[in-house]
Amino acid sequence: MGTYLDDLWNDLEQTWDLAMKVNDLSEEERSDVTAAWTNVFKPSELVDASRTESEGEAPPQKVFCTNIYGLQYNTETKYWVPFRHGDIDLAKFTED
Repeated sequence: MGTYLDDLWNDLEQTWDLAMKVNDLSEEERSDVTAAWTNVFKPSELVDASRTESEGEAPPQKVFCTNIYGLQYNTETKYWVPFRHGDIDLAKFTED
């Protein structure tokens, strides 16, 4: 794999690792969106807290990371799942 793809993959893995800090809890605990935000996500260096809070939802069910990924709470499954909020530069795949 090229460097760009490796970096994207590493960013996604970091985002998944952050999600698992909450997803590994019991359903009752991981369903507490306020506690997840306050105790796990907001203090994380990976999270862009100001952008997340600027979205206006309290507590946030969509958490933006400093990379191109974020986490969103799925109310049906009661799990936090990654989403992509940034662009992927397809031209960089050919540079590596």
